[in-house]
Amino acid sequence: MDGDFGTEFGDDAADQGLQFHPAAAITPDQGMGSEAYDNLWIVENDRVWDLGPADLDTDADGLADSLTRTGPAGMTVYTDTDQDGQVDLITEVNRDGGYRTSRLDPGSGQWTATDSGRLE
Repeated sequence: MDGDFGTEFGDDAADQGLQFHPAAAITPDQGMGSEAYDNLWIVENDRVWDLGPADLDTDADGLADSLTRTGPAGMTVYTDTDQDGQVDLITEVNRDGGYRTSRLDPGSGQWTATDSGRLE
């Protein structure tokens, strides 16, 4: 992820009504259990993007863990796989069928591309 996350597929954060907070506002004890952060969020440099509440259960465990944002060029699925509130898996699918997936390395805080290709 870089400073323009979500913009490649037309998901400009300003257009989606996303909110950001200083990263210093997030402490280790805040996550899904904190009333202020029941939404999914992403830390990017010195900002925390509040994406809103999860509304999809992608792993069929009975708990919503993902949300989808669409734009003119495609869609992005944000997933919290460990249920701490922080998005750690992002899948982008563009209109022509190309896709890519990135996973957050919790140790370094860096995003790593894990898969890409074309939906047939």
